[in-house]
Amino acid sequence: MRLLFFISISAILFSCKSTSKKDGDEKSGNSVSVTITPVALSVQQLPVSIKVNGNLQEAWQWTDKLGENILITSYVEPYDDKEKNEYDEEGQSAELHASRYLKKDSSYELQWKNDDGEKSCPFDITCRFIKGATTITDLDQDGRAETTIQYRLACRSDVSPSVMKLVMYEGSAKYFLTGLSWIRSSPEDSFAVTEKDASLETLPGYKKTEEEYLKTFGRYESEKGFAGGPPEFLVYARQQWMKFVKESFE
Repeated sequence: MRLLFFISISAILFSCKSTSKKDGDEKSGNSVSVTITPVALSVQQLPVSIKVNGNLQEAWQWTDKLGENILITSYVEPYDDKEKNEYDEEGQSAELHASRYLKKDSSYELQWKNDDGEKSCPFDITCRFIKGATTITDLDQDGRAETTIQYRLACRSDVSPSVMKLVMYEGSAKYFLTGLSWIRSSPEDSFAVTEKDASLETLPGYKKTEEEYLKTFGRYESEKGFAGGPPEFLVYARQQWMKFVKESFE
């Protein structure tokens, strides 16, 4: 009788231990441990099936749970066009292109592309990716990389800030911030924007009047572009915005 009782207890304990281990394995399976190590590629190293629109700026290759990926950013220098802008003016246009490819068998399939630019500008064009601001991360540690790019756009004949955009993708999901860079408008100006007040939507006392134009320098319109995304994404985007928001003509 004692032997039967001991065997029954042992079976129960073993079953509990096995279930616990299984649960632990399932939990650890939810967090895919993948080391993402981006490698820079030259234009000569790109697969022949991938065509670059304009001049290559950056090319990065990495492997995550989806497979082998390639990110490309490129720039089309200002060119004469025959179109007119909203003020009925003719000028030049410049373009920025970003795209991500995923290897399928022996070919690379386009997963997304982000095309932007400055159109029909009769003045000086600013149209460029911000150096050092392109990143490949796995902030939510799900084994799928996020790609983040930042760039500036402007058509100006004075000392005014450019439009600044931060765009992040995870898979086909897109997140973004759009606002203005910060530029010193007078020798007395000092940079005072912080992560806590970088959003104009929640800036205390902001009424969107012309008299408050200087308040828009260095700030983005809202954080609605990150709605529904993991909280880590917005935290990172705020940090990256602050890191590159200052603009200089020097």
